[in-house]
Amino acid sequence: MIYLNNIMKELFDTIKFIIPPLATLLAGYIGVRYGLKQVKIEKHLEFIEKQLKEFYSPLLGKRKYIRAKSEFRLKVETISGRQWKENAEKGIQQSIESVDNEIKYNNRQLNEEFLPMYREMLIIFKDNYWLAEPETREFYNELVEYVEGWNRWKEKGVTAETMKEIGHSEEKLKPFYEELDKRTDILRKEISQK
Repeated sequence: MIYLNNIMKELFDTIKFIIPPLATLLAGYIGVRYGLKQVKIEKHLEFIEKQLKEFYSPLLGKRKYIRAKSEFRLKVETISGRQWKENAEKGIQQSIESVDNEIKYNNRQLNEEFLPMYREMLIIFKDNYWLAEPETREFYNELVEYVEGWNRWKEKGVTAETMKEIGHSEEKLKPFYEELDKRTDILRKEISQK
């Protein structure tokens, strides 16, 4: 019995001696694992911020700007057209000058503002392709074709018939624009939830 008591005492003494270092090692291990997980989460969030700042936000901002101005142009054209028709029905003599000026303004806006912005969008996409999600990358060729179509048209390197047969239209970019909106919302939500 005494022998068993001595063994038990030695066992408890050994356990008392072993537990603190083991607890310290276990706490250190858990701390390191937690720290590594936090670093991984932080790196992921930094990447998402970079995606938003250098890719999605600039593309979406340019797109929204072009869209807002285009929608305003349509309002002006609709109202001008209605007024022209009403005046013609009343027999009021009208000057074609205002229509010519509107067309000149729209063409200048396209050439000096919108087309350079589309080219900038393509440069952003090209230079930051690695930041695009796979779903967004699917639209790269559409944007290249749209910009290249305008480039060729401006240089008279393609006929109107060819452009028509190719189907050169901004309509083809609408799924891309929808993807930009959707992906930006997804990434912003992911950042806000962490």
